[in-house]
Amino acid sequence: MRALLEFLFNRRNVLIGFLLIKAIAAVASGLMAGTAEVWAIGVLAVAVYAVIARFAYSGRVISIWAITVLMLYEGAGALLLAWSNLTTAPGVALIALPVAAYLVLGALAVFSSRRANG
Repeated sequence: MRALLEFLFNRRNVLIGFLLIKAIAAVASGLMAGTAEVWAIGVLAVAVYAVIARFAYSGRVISIWAITVLMLYEGAGALLLAWSNLTTAPGVALIALPVAAYLVLGALAVFSSRRANG
């Protein structure tokens, strides 16, 4: 169990997980809205997050702070989504709760690794 937690919450895997979550969210919102603007905003957001994550992975302190704040913000949004859909759409809440927990705990793991080499 400890090896699994170390694998899930090292800096590289948390950043990759965050980018995957954001890419899935961008594709889902693009498919639901179906407009070019939504697709462009989603792709642009994932690209900007990828640049910040790359700098955070290399140990840049400002990027680590930025990605930590972004992950906490996204985790809070997922938690609010889960809470608001708890009675109306329990399937969405069942997915959003682990995503929110992973984002918050991952943000803390990335932040705590700011003085480590990855």
